[in-house]
Amino acid sequence: MAWTKKNKANTEEDLYQSRKDRKKTFGPDSNFMYFMTKAGQVIILNLLWLLSCIPVFTAGAATASLYYAMMKNIRRNRGYPVTEYLSSFKRTFVKGSILTFAAGIWFYLLYYLRTIALMGENDTGIFLSRIYTTLMIVTAAVLIYLFPVLSRFTMKMTSMVKLAFVMAFRYAGYTVLMLAVTAVLVFIWFYCLPVPVILFLPGAWCYVCTFMIEKALRKYMPAPDGNEDAWYYE
Repeated sequence: MAWTKKNKANTEEDLYQSRKDRKKTFGPDSNFMYFMTKAGQVIILNLLWLLSCIPVFTAGAATASLYYAMMKNIRRNRGYPVTEYLSSFKRTFVKGSILTFAAGIWFYLLYYLRTIALMGENDTGIFLSRIYTTLMIVTAAVLIYLFPVLSRFTMKMTSMVKLAFVMAFRYAGYTVLMLAVTAVLVFIWFYCLPVPVILFLPGAWCYVCTFMIEKALRKYMPAPDGNEDAWYYE
């Protein structure tokens, strides 16, 4: 009888501890709930980015806003995801649209010239096609940094392009990694994964990229003056 009571007491204690552990796991302040909240916010930002990219020429402002909200809200816990995204989109709309349009024209020109060069079917044509291909890759590398620069700095568009160009080569390791993984993710999405992954994949990849791009951005930011919420220095 004593053993049975003791065993019953242990069982009740185990049940109590189990319920307590579950509360810790699923409680509002638990790591699990924090992760789920952040994951939901990333999906919301991803959906906003997709909707903002529908006119095409707004893709630059949308990407800059996605990066801005991802850093300020998701990583630094400032503000609200939708509010930060929309404020950045409004601020970067004009410059982002112009840069997107210019980049689209430039890419199309390089692609057209590459196609013409390949039609020659000679050594000169092959050589020129390789040059155009290289220029397209370099342009893609610059664009990786250009829109984060747009989200962070206030400067002329030509200065933004120059800064993004310098960053792309100064941090060549990060640049190659981000270009390669982006290409792989696009390939996997088109040929392996279901279409709905686009609802979260770009946002998740943007979140990962912030850890690399931010190291480059911080090298060119002025020191905080102490009178502002310098969340980007944390």
